[in-house]
Amino acid sequence: MTSVKSSARVTLALIVAAVAAVAILSAPARAQTDKLVVAIGTAPPDLSLQTYYFALENGFYKQEGLDVTLVPFNGDATAIRAMVSGDADIAAGVGLAIPLRAVEAGSKLKIFLATSPKMDYLLVAQKDIANVKQFAGKTIGISGPGAVSYQVPLLMIKLAGGDPTNVKFINVGGSAARTLALIGKKIDGGVLNSSFASRTTKYDYLHVIGDAANDLPNFIYTVEVATERTIQEKQRALQAFAIGTLRGAQWALDNPEAAMAISQKILPDVAKDEIAAGLTHFAKIRYYNVSGLLSKESWDFTVDELVKGGELKQALKYEDYVLPQFSQAAAGKLGAKR
Repeated sequence: MTSVKSSARVTLALIVAAVAAVAILSAPARAQTDKLVVAIGTAPPDLSLQTYYFALENGFYKQEGLDVTLVPFNGDATAIRAMVSGDADIAAGVGLAIPLRAVEAGSKLKIFLATSPKMDYLLVAQKDIANVKQFAGKTIGISGPGAVSYQVPLLMIKLAGGDPTNVKFINVGGSAARTLALIGKKIDGGVLNSSFASRTTKYDYLHVIGDAANDLPNFIYTVEVATERTIQEKQRALQAFAIGTLRGAQWALDNPEAAMAISQKILPDVAKDEIAAGLTHFAKIRYYNVSGLLSKESWDFTVDELVKGGELKQALKYEDYVLPQFSQAAAGKLGAKR
C-alpha cells in the first residue's frame, strides 16, 4: 500500500513538473524581457532616424519582450565609440564609413539591419554659391568627421568636378543644427533632410543646389550595427529589435499623421508643417526599408566610393560584414515583401 502511495506521489510530482515546464515554454515573450541600449547617430535624431521611437512609443519592442533605451549622440563616430566601449549594445542610424573604419582598426562589428539605407539629403547653400563646384574656400556644416553628412557633400563635389580639399568642413550637428546655421549664415552649405530643407525655402538667400537621391542613388545613408559579442550573447534581443523597428517603420508609412505627434515630441523646436511635410513625403515614396535587408549593390557602390575617397584602406566584402538572417526572420514573421 505504501509502495502504491509513493508511486502515486512520484507520478503526481512528475505531472506537476511537466505542467510547469509547459507553462514556462508557452509563456509570452514579454515575460522574459531582454534589454538593449541603442546609440543613435544624431542628436536630436533626424526625422529619417525615428523608426526606433515609433516602435518604442507604440509598444512594439515590449510586445517582442524587449526593453529598449534610446540614447542620441552627436555624430556617428560618437555613437560607434559608445557601442564599442560597452556603453551601448547597438549603434543605429549611422553611416557606413565610421563602423567600417572601426573594423579596419580592429573592432569586430556586423551590420544586422538597414531601416533607412536610402538618401534623404538635399544640398542647401547660400545664394552666392550657384553650383556644387563653387564650394572652394567655403564652409560646409556636418554632424561630425566621417559622418554621412560629410561623405555626401564631399562625393557630390567630386562628381561635379570640384575639389573638396579646398572646402572647410565644420562640426555643427544634426540636420536641425545645420538648418539653423544656414539660416544664420554661419556656414555656406550643408546637406539637410527633406523636412528641414523645406524650411530654407522661406529665405531668399538660400537655395537647393543638389539632391543626393539623384546624384548618389546607391550610396547607403544609414545602417544598424552591433559587435560580434552582442550578436553572440543577445541574439534573441537583436531579433526582437529588428522586428520591433521594422514594425515601427511600416506603422509610420501607414500612419504619417500619428507619427507626426511622436516626432513633435522628439523635435519640439521644429515647426509642425515641416515635420508633416517630411513624414508625408516618406509615406508617399515609401521611404523606410520595411524589409530591413541591406542590398549588396548598395554595399559595393558605397564601399567602392569610400575606398576611392581614402576613407577605407581596401574594399570589404558584403558577405563578411552583413548578416541577413535578422531581417529575413523579421520579414518572415511580419510578412514584409522584398
